[in-house]
Amino acid sequence: MAGDKVRALTFGEVAEEYDRVRPGYPPELFEAVLAYSSPATALEIGAGTGKATIVFASGGVRVVALEPDPGMALVLRQHVASLPVTIAMGSLESYEPEEPVDLVYSAQAFHWTSPATRWARTAAALRPGGSLALFWNIERLADSEERRQVETILSEYELKWPGEWPESDHLEPYAEMAELPEFGELRQEIYRWQRTLATADYLAHLGTQSAYLMLEDEERDELLDRLRAVLPEPVTLEMATILYLAKRV
Repeated sequence: MAGDKVRALTFGEVAEEYDRVRPGYPPELFEAVLAYSSPATALEIGAGTGKATIVFASGGVRVVALEPDPGMALVLRQHVASLPVTIAMGSLESYEPEEPVDLVYSAQAFHWTSPATRWARTAAALRPGGSLALFWNIERLADSEERRQVETILSEYELKWPGEWPESDHLEPYAEMAELPEFGELRQEIYRWQRTLATADYLAHLGTQSAYLMLEDEERDELLDRLRAVLPEPVTLEMATILYLAKRV
């Protein structure tokens, strides 16, 4: 492993590739968030290259986009230059909002925040009655035999699929959120869809994930070559996008 790397700050190394091959989110998700919150202002935690930022800002929401990685922020800035977006270099732990917002949201990034402070800091950034929206994509190969072969290879590198495939009704962090006194009206939605990629693009997509970025270059190249040998052309993924919504009490 590349022990001198900070895992949460590896994405900037591959920011343009991340922007090119990472998936977005179902339109129904954004419709649900906007219907739930009707926001004029929002704070985004971990904006990345702006896959969610662009959608909310294009709908007229004024977004403060937090992003700690300069490489990711550079691509983000190119995407939102004409939109009502203010980019703030930093993390949830370091940012002090000037005023509360209508919506705090995080796309594929909330797990990088500090468990000790994230709920209190998120609540403090919201006006009373404001909304919290957290969402993640989880994926797996659609074909079970392909999945088995890949899992066997990944296990040799002490890797696994990112995120548990959702089989139950209530997933993490649902139970934790349900116990928070700062939030109420909790909802969870799961959007299921498929994504088809050229094999080269799928391998590039894997190469933008933090677990792969933490490998030494030679080891990562070896792993991707082994995966290439067992994957079909193209690759079809099952996708599950999980959305959590809650109101600030």
